[in-house]
Amino acid sequence: MIRSVARLIAISLVALLGAAAPAAAQDPTVKPEDVVRVEQAVTGLATAKRTAAHEVAERQRAALKALEPCKSGGKGWKRIRAVKVKVQRSLYTRGARELWKGLAEVAGERGAFEAYRPGFERFLSRFDQPLADPVLQAGVDAWRSRVAYYEAATSFATCANFGKLLKRVRQFKENVRADYLAGDIYNKMVRFVADGRRSAASRHWPSRHDAALKAARTQLVALGGNDGYATFFAFGHSLRG
Repeated sequence: MIRSVARLIAISLVALLGAAAPAAAQDPTVKPEDVVRVEQAVTGLATAKRTAAHEVAERQRAALKALEPCKSGGKGWKRIRAVKVKVQRSLYTRGARELWKGLAEVAGERGAFEAYRPGFERFLSRFDQPLADPVLQAGVDAWRSRVAYYEAATSFATCANFGKLLKRVRQFKENVRADYLAGDIYNKMVRFVADGRRSAASRHWPSRHDAALKAARTQLVALGGNDGYATFFAFGHSLRG
């Protein structure tokens, strides 16, 4: 009798332990290693961006200062002022001002990128060993492409490029063809920044990368990750803080 009871107890314990094992494996408080790695990297990135906040303003001021010499002076402006035809001179003046304004915006982005770059690089170095989950790894790959995009899309805000574009400026005889030729020079000025960004995006930031980051965000949450960390993983590359 005693032996039978002991045997039943032993069988019951084995059954209970067997049921508990899969339950532990599915414990929602135990996050997959990939999720843990991403959340640790995201935490480090957030700290790095907060630390670099003061440096952003300093670097942006320095970048704008480097553009100051060509804001209203230099050989390019001399070429514009030498144009005697008022309509053409006014067109070139508007184009040069628009060009400088666009370059100043890019220079500000460059300043922010330079301040955040070390944090971005440390963040990505945490994934030198690829993640096991292909959706999350695709998000990391998109991150790398975003940094490459910033490098290309913020590198052309210089007075050298400003002067190069204004070398095209010249006076034409007043006729219909002159309007076309002067207008073409104007268009190259005002489209320069947009064309530079578009070229950088075509090489480094196709739409699939944005989609990959959003998919990675959804996957992190599905795997038990924190929603806030997942969102920061998808959008923490922003240069706006």
